[in-house]
Amino acid sequence: MAKKGEAVVHVTLACSECGRRNYHTKKNKATAHGKLELNKYCKWDRRHTLHKEV
Repeated sequence: MAKKGEAVVHVTLACSECGRRNYHTKKNKATAHGKLELNKYCKWDRRHTLHKEV
């Protein structure tokens, strides 16, 4: 059961090359400031690209 004002939120990651939303992950708002950016594999580009939080 989720608590009120929980620090962990679900975020969606979009590819910076093609713009598709490929991944979903969790982020701790208390420790991670700003938008999340990760290098992930994009199956449409067939290579690792930068994925940003939307």
